[in-house]
Amino acid sequence: MGDRWRHLTASAERQAAYVRAQLAGLARPDSHQRLQVRQIAKATLAAVLAWLVASRLSLSQAAWIAPATAVIMVHATVYQTLTNGLRRVAAVATGVILAGAVGYVMGLGVLSLVLIVPPALLAARWRRMGRHGSDVATTAVLMLSFGAASEEGYLLGYVVATAIGAMSGMSVNLLLWPPLYRDRPVLAVRRLGRETAALLGAMAEGLRDGWDLSELPEWERQAVRLDEHLAAATTAVADRTESRRYNLRLRLHPRSGAADPSPVLRLLTSAAAHVHAIVHALSYLDHPAAPGSGPGQPADVSDDYARDYADLLDLLAEALASKVRRGDPAHTHELIGRAQAHTARIHERMTSEIRHGQIEHPGGWALSGSLLTDADRILAVLSDNQDTLPGYGRTKT
Repeated sequence: MGDRWRHLTASAERQAAYVRAQLAGLARPDSHQRLQVRQIAKATLAAVLAWLVASRLSLSQAAWIAPATAVIMVHATVYQTLTNGLRRVAAVATGVILAGAVGYVMGLGVLSLVLIVPPALLAARWRRMGRHGSDVATTAVLMLSFGAASEEGYLLGYVVATAIGAMSGMSVNLLLWPPLYRDRPVLAVRRLGRETAALLGAMAEGLRDGWDLSELPEWERQAVRLDEHLAAATTAVADRTESRRYNLRLRLHPRSGAADPSPVLRLLTSAAAHVHAIVHALSYLDHPAAPGSGPGQPADVSDDYARDYADLLDLLAEALASKVRRGDPAHTHELIGRAQAHTARIHERMTSEIRHGQIEHPGGWALSGSLLTDADRILAVLSDNQDTLPGYGRTKT
């Protein structure tokens, strides 16, 4: 009973914290929460306008489709609203034509369904229909099932009401607070950078104590979460690019949303791949089958190398963190320079040991070389990319 009560209490606290966070977001100008409230208000306004216009045109029984279409047309970006509005009207019109052509002659029956469903589904698979392709089949079957396929007036009214709803949704989303994502992509990329730096720092802390790989399972979990953050950042940056298309706010405020986090995202995408490779190499070191090693004790790689490599990972973590936060570019450049110098010293030491025959554990050199290569590639992408993330004073959408 006690464990169950603690679980319920913890769940209630999480829900309360979520509610508090949402309410706090509503108090911030241009927050994600305010964006959602605006989108709800716009969808409501679009539905009301669509209903008023459809009622004024006396579309009778088909008027209901106008507000329903208007609501689903208020999308996250103006581009989605415009393209999906046209696609929905085209899909509905195609479905109505199919239903009218077959139903007028044959009515509802097995044969009429056989004649309607296959071509409707083929039309739905046309890539230009996009996500509204399924509306072709559903509209055709609905018209046939309701017995409306033989009523020309209802079919025409249905198409007109759909067009009215789409126009209402498009107009409202185009003219009133058209969404323009600005800070959200930057914040997503910044979070990805922080998580990448945190993983590098965690591995450095473990390796500095002489190949302490006890935290390896946690590093592997962090690497998986890194993929999730990468996917979220990629989506956010793509949304930012799409939100700028056909957006009137850019005409009124040309500098609005000018900062582009894409170059830093590309840098972090490359870095994340090499971080994964480092974690994978360390998991091999921790495996009992690794040559000359037991669990958590890779004897083929010296403790001195572990400490040097830990220092290098720390420098890379600091440079990455500096790159994605609102810091001093000169400090970032200094960290990269220190990392380059440290890498050069490790290379020189390894070369000297090979030249003078001082290799005590040859089996570990392939592993240490692999680790150093991936760290060196992270350093290379940091050095080649001079872009930094833009900073804003508050969270915008």
